[in-house]
Amino acid sequence: MLRVFFIFSFLFLHGLCALAEITDVSQDVLMPGLIHHRFVKHVGRGSVIINILEADLQKGFSVKPALAQSNTIWAKATLPQIVQNEGAVAGINANYFNNHGMPIGSLAINNEWITGPVFKRASASIDKYGKLHFARPVVTGKLSIYRGNTNSPLSATFPMAGKAPLTSILVDSINQLDALNLDGVCFYNHWWQDKVLCGNNRACVLVDGNGIVRMKVNASDSVNPIYPTRTDYVLSARSDDLLSRVFVGDKVSLSWTSYPDWSNMVHVIGGGPYLVSKGEIILNDTLEGFTANSGIRGVAPRTALGITSAGRIILLTADGRQKNSVGLSLWELAALLKEIGVYEAINLDGGGSTTMVANNRIINSPSDSGGPRRVSTALLLYKSSSFQQPSIGQ
Repeated sequence: MLRVFFIFSFLFLHGLCALAEITDVSQDVLMPGLIHHRFVKHVGRGSVIINILEADLQKGFSVKPALAQSNTIWAKATLPQIVQNEGAVAGINANYFNNHGMPIGSLAINNEWITGPVFKRASASIDKYGKLHFARPVVTGKLSIYRGNTNSPLSATFPMAGKAPLTSILVDSINQLDALNLDGVCFYNHWWQDKVLCGNNRACVLVDGNGIVRMKVNASDSVNPIYPTRTDYVLSARSDDLLSRVFVGDKVSLSWTSYPDWSNMVHVIGGGPYLVSKGEIILNDTLEGFTANSGIRGVAPRTALGITSAGRIILLTADGRQKNSVGLSLWELAALLKEIGVYEAINLDGGGSTTMVANNRIINSPSDSGGPRRVSTALLLYKSSSFQQPSIGQ
């Protein structure tokens, strides 16, 4: 098994050398199953320094997303800090995020959706076997409503178990800013850890841990902030119409479905756009809601996540905004990934966030002059301590 891995790496290296626009190829075996590849990609504007971590799941490696702080979405930290705090062997930056550190797009850790997809942007899920799956997922909630016999949540009684709900409504986002879901119903739970501003053109309902609607604020009401708690969640919409079928005292149940079906996935990390699928470029940033003002177009440092046809994990950074490394466009990034044989790949947050860490050191060159940028999330590589390297000949 060990010999097969090194043969693969030799072929990977040989293939890079055969490409006229790639030079200065080197590789470093950081540990059995983890190789650091470095090379220079030449484009019309100049040179771009590329770093790749190639990890073999068959050698005891696994990949998992992590927050800057494990208990909140409102935080940022440098990638070296996150890698060290989480006890990982390597990692790259991951989701987009706002100024407060809140992740924008898909994030699920240990079977729990923390933030949901936005604009059908590309994400990668990780199943219980550590395998990666790529898609533009859609996650939808169904709120089933059972009408009580009174509008008081303290004394309401409800239909017998098994009776069909009176009606239902769809929920469109999970712990995302309402500006990212202008026309739908937003869900906020304990991860939000902030008030949800209701009234003043925002309708809301508060649902307690027993599924009872305890409060409702109409869009025409004055501003009334509501806080989700460990047990209570808030639904919010920009129109009274979307929540018109929900009343105080109702009993509700909320279930989630995803397309494709990721109900059995353990972790999900978001980014976008989707770059390569089945070995072919499928880049379509407009489809995924990236506009000219989104800041991802043009030439910049880049971070990408991919897999080879053999299922090996590829973490890639392309340095940019520097004299010796000018960065890549999204099309150039997608073309490079296809060129080196990556089978599936998505773009992650780039620019000053682009950072790669392995063996307790930064191995790319982040573009911010002050050092690595503080980021919201990371995608981390772990090595199982229980993995036993087979003997030669096994």
